Amino acid sequence: MLPGVSMTGKPRPPDLLSRLVIAIDRSMRRRLGIWEFSDDPDCILRVGLTRSRWEMTLNDGTVIRRGETIGMIHAWNERVPPIPPTGADMAWARELRRRLIRSLQLLARAAREDPRLQTIRGFGGSGVLHFSPAILRLLGRLGLEIYELPPQTVRDRIEEQVGRVWTWLMRRTFNPPSVEGRGLDVLSRRFYWLSREKLLQMYGDGGENHDQ
Repeated sequence: MLPGVSMTGKPRPPDLLSRLVIAIDRSMRRRLGIWEFSDDPDCILRVGLTRSRWEMTLNDGTVIRRGETIGMIHAWNERVPPIPPTGADMAWARELRRRLIRSLQLLARAAREDPRLQTIRGFGGSGVLHFSPAILRLLGRLGLEIYELPPQTVRDRIEEQVGRVWTWLMRRTFNPPSVEGRGLDVLSRRFYWLSREKLLQMYGDGGENHDQ
């Protein structure tokens, strides 16, 4: 039985582990300075600021220097469309894509209007997901550049393992069907980037140049 779903398929009150995950997540967001850049109900992303640990040259020529402040994109887990009890289907995938496009449109607006983001030249971070071919195609069509950076240090290896466990717990809490029958082995960490120039080109002014 999934922790968040009853026999009838209706949401169940969160169990003790889920409540603990929610509390830790809330505390981490405050500590890391992650904020909601829009109150639009379709927005499923948050953003924070951090310093890049790598030097990256993106496809449009944008160079992200090591130590440069970047915008870290985070999922707004409570708002990510839940996978239906019958499993991921085309309707779910279309809704996820629609909300991601809307979220990136709103991020483009925030990048222009929010003083905290007006000098940021790159948005990105690391994500622990099941990077299936379909997910990689979706992220590519959305303009995100995906990189595999194998762990180089003990810290990298620890962060990757902790990230796998934490992602599994977050999905168990906010989207229980997504972990049914799945362990940590399907999860991997990759790095995603989107330059400011590309964000504004694809999603500025409501994303008129983006095929929805």
